[in-house]
Amino acid sequence: MKKLTRRSIALAVLLSLLCASLPPPAAAVSTATEIRMGQEAAQQVDRQNPILTDPILNNWVTSIGSSLAQYRARPDINYTFKIIDTNDVNAFSLPGGFVYVNYGLLNFVNSDDELAGVLGHEIGHVERRNQITLNAKAQVLNVLLGVLSIFSPFVWRFGGLLGDLSLEKMSRVDELQADQYGLLLMTRAGYDPDAMVSFMKRLGEQEVGGQNDLLNKYFEDHPPTPDRIAHLEGYPELAKRTTADLLAEALHDEDEGRYAYARYKLSEVLAQDPNNQLALLHIGQVDIALGDFQEGQQALARVERAPATAAAADAVRRELSLLPQAEGIGSRILDPNLTPLRTGITNLLAGTKQTQASLDDHLKLAKDDLHRFNDRLNNLLYEVPNFSQIDIQPGSRLEGVTFDLDHIAKDINIVEDKAEAYIENSPDLLKDDISLLNEMQAPLRRSSMTPTDRELLPFYPDILNQMTTSENELITGVNASRGAIALAWQALPALDDYFRELDRAQLDFGGDISPRTAQDLKPLAVKAEQALDQAAAAAEVAQSYYFNAQGRQLVSQITLLGVGVSQPRYATLARVLQRRLGVTPPSYEETVRLGLSAGDVAAASWLAAEEKVPVSTVINEQRATGKSIVDMTAAKNLSQESFEVILGLIYEGYAEKPVT
Repeated sequence: MKKLTRRSIALAVLLSLLCASLPPPAAAVSTATEIRMGQEAAQQVDRQNPILTDPILNNWVTSIGSSLAQYRARPDINYTFKIIDTNDVNAFSLPGGFVYVNYGLLNFVNSDDELAGVLGHEIGHVERRNQITLNAKAQVLNVLLGVLSIFSPFVWRFGGLLGDLSLEKMSRVDELQADQYGLLLMTRAGYDPDAMVSFMKRLGEQEVGGQNDLLNKYFEDHPPTPDRIAHLEGYPELAKRTTADLLAEALHDEDEGRYAYARYKLSEVLAQDPNNQLALLHIGQVDIALGDFQEGQQALARVERAPATAAAADAVRRELSLLPQAEGIGSRILDPNLTPLRTGITNLLAGTKQTQASLDDHLKLAKDDLHRFNDRLNNLLYEVPNFSQIDIQPGSRLEGVTFDLDHIAKDINIVEDKAEAYIENSPDLLKDDISLLNEMQAPLRRSSMTPTDRELLPFYPDILNQMTTSENELITGVNASRGAIALAWQALPALDDYFRELDRAQLDFGGDISPRTAQDLKPLAVKAEQALDQAAAAAEVAQSYYFNAQGRQLVSQITLLGVGVSQPRYATLARVLQRRLGVTPPSYEETVRLGLSAGDVAAASWLAAEEKVPVSTVINEQRATGKSIVDMTAAKNLSQESFEVILGLIYEGYAEKPVT
C-alpha cells in the first residue's frame, strides 16, 4: 500500500510520549492546560518535521491566519501558524491554537481565500475545543497524526502498530461544524466565501477520479465532499447574499488579483442589476486585465455616458486613456521570420515524446526502489520497542533516545516525501510542458496572428531554451531521487543495529535506561543519523531539480498570458506584484526598453522581495550574469517552494476558471 511507512517510526516516538505530562480528560481541562498540551505536541511536530522558514510564505500564511483570528470567539487563545515542508496536502490544528499547514496544501490552493477557508476550518476545531473533548491520551496521538485536520490521510498507514490502543476520531459532525465556523470566520474577515466551495469542488474532482492515493483515506474518514458542499451552500454566508454582497466579493477578488474569478462574479452582479455602474466600471477594468479590450471598452463607455459620481468619471477616463496604447501592440514586429520558431517548437515537441518515454522508465525504477526500501523498513520497525506505558521524564536518558528517534523519523520522512512527490508529479509536469509548447505553436499555424501573439514572438527562443533545460532537469532529478533512496537503503544496516540494541535495553526502577545502555546506544544512533542525513540532503537536491523545471514552466506560462505586452494589462500585473510582494516592479516603458517578459518581471519581483532589495538590483544582476531567475534562486539556495507557490498564485489569478 502506498506510503505505508511514511511516519511509522515517528509513531513509535509518539507512543513513547503519550503518557508524559498529559492533562486529565475532557471537562477538567483549563485553557492553561490546553495551551500546555498544545505546546508539548507542537514541540514533537517540530522535531519530527522540516519546518519551512521562508519569510514570504510565512508572512502570507500568518497574515491570513491573523486576519481570521481577529474575529475569533476565544480571546484567551493566541494563534501561531507554521509550515511543514512536506508535499502532502494537509493541515491540522493542535490544542491551544497551534496551526500547521503543509507546503503541499499551499501549492494546492489557488488563492488567499481558499487558504483562509482551510485556516478558518482549523481555527474552528480549536475554538470549539474539539481536540480536548475526547479521551486525552488517544486525542493527542490523533492530533499529531493530523486526524483533526481538513485532510487526514495518515492514520490508516499505521493501524497495525497501534496494538490495543483505542483511537477515537473526530466525528463528522465536528468536521461539518468546523466547515461552518471557517466559512463564518473567513466571511467576517472579508474573504470570498465561494472560495471554500471552489476548494471543496476541486477536492471532489479528486474523489470522483480516485487518482490521488494520498487523499483516498481522507475521503473515507470524512463526510463526502458533496455533503460538505451542500451544508456550506445552505449557510447564510452563501445562501442569503444580496447583490451588494456579491459586488463586495468581486471587488475583493479583483484587488487580490483573481481577475478571472472577479469577472465571473461581476457578471453575476450585472445579471441581477444590468445598470450597476460600479460593477460596469470594474468589469471593464477586469476585462482589460484579461486582454478583452473590446468588452472592457464597451463596459467603460456605458459608465462614461452617465457617470454616477465624479470619481467614477475620473476612473473611466483614466482607463480609456490607456486603451489607445493597447491598440498599438504588435506594430513593433512587422514581418517576423517564423520558420526558425516553427522548427524549434516541432523539434522540441518530438524530443519531449522521447523524454516522456525515458521519464516513464526511470520513474518505474524509482517506484521499485522505493517499494523495496519500504518493505525492508517495515521489517525493521518490528524491532522498535513500545514506550507507550512508560512515563518518560524530561531530561532523562530515555528522552534522549526519543530525540534520536525523532531525528531518524525526520530524515526518513524527507526521503520518502521527496521521492514520492517526484514520482507522482513529474509526469504531469511534462504533460504541462507539452501543453505549453502546443500553445506556442497554435498562433504560428494560423493564417494571421493577433497583436498579442506578435508581441510574444521575441520571447519564444528563450522559452524554448528554458523548456529544453526543464525536461533535462526532470530526468536528472529522478536519477538523483533514486540516488537518495539508495543512500537511505545503505543506512538501513546501521538503523537495524540501533533498533536491535534499543530493543534489548532494560529500564531501571526509575523508568529510565542505565548510563551504560545510553552510552552503548548513542554511537549506533549517531551512525544511523549521519547516514540518513546524507540521504535526506540528497533527496532535497533531487527535488530541487523538479522545482527548477516547475519554475521555468511557471515563468513561461505567465509570459504567454500576454499580460506584459500592453501598458493597461501590465499595470494590473504590477499592482498584483506590489500588493503580494511589497515591491515596486519596473515601469512598462522599462520592460520594453530592457526586453523583459512578464514572467521575468514576476520572477525578479519575487527574488527582490526574498532578498529585500529593489527589483532593479535583481534585473541588473540577471543581465550581468546572463542567468535566469530560476538559476539565480537555486544558486543562492533560496526557497524554491516559495517561488513556485507565489508565481503559481499570480498565474492562477489570470488563468483560473471558476468552478461552478
